Amino acid sequence: MHHRRLLGLVVALCLAAPFRASAEDVLVTQYKADPSGAPFAVAMAKGFFKNAGIDITDVISGAGGGASVRAAMASSLGYGDVSPAPVLAAIDQGQDLRIVNIGTRLLDLNIVVMPNSPIKSINDLKGKKFSISEPKSLGEMTAVLVLEKAGLKPEDMQRVVFGSLPGAVTAVETGAADVTAIPTVLFRLKDGASKYRVILGPQDMPHLPPAIGIATGDLMRNHPDKLRALLAGRREGVKYIYEHTDDAIQILSKLYAPLPPDQVAAMVHELVAAKFWSEGKMEMDLLQTTERAMRYVGMIDKPLDLNKMVDTSFLPSDLQK
Repeated sequence: MHHRRLLGLVVALCLAAPFRASAEDVLVTQYKADPSGAPFAVAMAKGFFKNAGIDITDVISGAGGGASVRAAMASSLGYGDVSPAPVLAAIDQGQDLRIVNIGTRLLDLNIVVMPNSPIKSINDLKGKKFSISEPKSLGEMTAVLVLEKAGLKPEDMQRVVFGSLPGAVTAVETGAADVTAIPTVLFRLKDGASKYRVILGPQDMPHLPPAIGIATGDLMRNHPDKLRALLAGRREGVKYIYEHTDDAIQILSKLYAPLPPDQVAAMVHELVAAKFWSEGKMEMDLLQTTERAMRYVGMIDKPLDLNKMVDTSFLPSDLQK
């Protein structure tokens, strides 16, 4: 009798509890440390995902690089907001993935030197040392694209590896390197404006996307409505940031703590002015820039067929053009 009563209680509780079969988690690289994921926070807070037809309840923060791509592939949903270079490499190697949206449009980085540095602009980088965390990293791709922007060649500046982002920053502070790239959240957390001299800010950075949306073949084939709803909800999050910036900042101030609210506000306004976030439209020139940077740093040695790596059919219809 005891077992029957216990079973009856369990059944009653299950019937009474809300059923959320459609609840999903989504993977976003460096979610609380990088502004690329901001539209997901806004879309969850404002109910845009639910309105579109998918219940995104939480964000899994990816570690970055290939690790985020693998995590997205292994996730139950099969979608990720991740860096483009490892995605292009993975698809080129035969992984069942496609790029389904552009997330962000330009590098949210500050190229910095110490205040007493003789480097006054990116035109002075020839012969200097640029500190990076790892070879073939986003930092190294940034370095070569900044050189390209200055009309210089990849070999005109030495890229020196220091094993981590803090190590790369410390190298500039101690004089072991001349210049480095600092992500905007960390830059503001370190009060970078008073500590370093910025020679290139986010609004002037090369247009390489820090984040793109990827989907597994399983998600595209078996759950296309979920993918369409996710991209539609994310788009509404982006539009809200642009159209209701101050309200969006209230949401994002919680996400980016311990960055002070006034610094979050300044960062968001800066990125809004730079048109950092994309509603999702596939801008092939951004992927071409990524491919070029990958070639500069030795990640690939042959052209990629980018057109076969993208699928725009899950975007809202007006973004598919």
